[in-house]
Amino acid sequence: MKTILEASNISKTYGKKGTAAYTAIRDLSFSMNEGEFIGIMGPSGSGKTTLLNMVATLDPMTSGEITIDGISVSAMNEDQLSDFRSQNLGFIFQDFNLLENMTVFENIALPLSLRNTKLEKIQAGVHQVSAILGIGDLLEKYPAELSGGQKQRTAIARSLIHEPTLLLADEPTGALDSQNAATLLDTLADLNAERKVSILMVTHDPRSASYCSRLLFIKDGKLDRELFPAGTREEFHQEILAVLGDLDRRPVAGVRI
Repeated sequence: MKTILEASNISKTYGKKGTAAYTAIRDLSFSMNEGEFIGIMGPSGSGKTTLLNMVATLDPMTSGEITIDGISVSAMNEDQLSDFRSQNLGFIFQDFNLLENMTVFENIALPLSLRNTKLEKIQAGVHQVSAILGIGDLLEKYPAELSGGQKQRTAIARSLIHEPTLLLADEPTGALDSQNAATLLDTLADLNAERKVSILMVTHDPRSASYCSRLLFIKDGKLDRELFPAGTREEFHQEILAVLGDLDRRPVAGVRI
């Protein structure tokens, strides 16, 4: 199976050694195969969002290497990283990040428009991905006219329009009610199962995490353990709750240097 993401001994330290330096990620390694749906969990302040931001090439590493689809991003300059993100990564955020003065069509098309893609290809791509996500009848509406669930589906469509290697989701259900959250998670699970979309998701919610095919638990900036589903989704949910309870009970290690 093809490895699409390899993080090797990555670390992230904020501040300067000897003052008030803080190590958010410490010598962490993991890999991800094409078609996986991986969740990142951990207590508040454990480093999970920092880890996602480093994979997203938004936050530079202090040390280590990250390879995505066989390409090392560690030594790229800002222009190279910007091009790499626009071509290889898709992003879903909890606050949608839709442009209010653009229609749903224009929001979805934005990644292709910024790359000066031909109009015919943009139109075909938007109609294809909006049909997959069930929002084909919303293309002329503006974000203010949409429900929270419709906004998030629009954001997912935008993240998929350029067929990214890896889809990164940061608390994607955070701004949704329980019904819309479940619908979104069903959508992500379907995209993963039926279209082999590779998804890396940060979440604090055990119910959301139960949709994943593998979980990475982070504590004190280190990979603490992995968890795989072995039964029903409800059984997996209970296992996740047990692991989180164990992590919360263990004392936080000192990570200042």
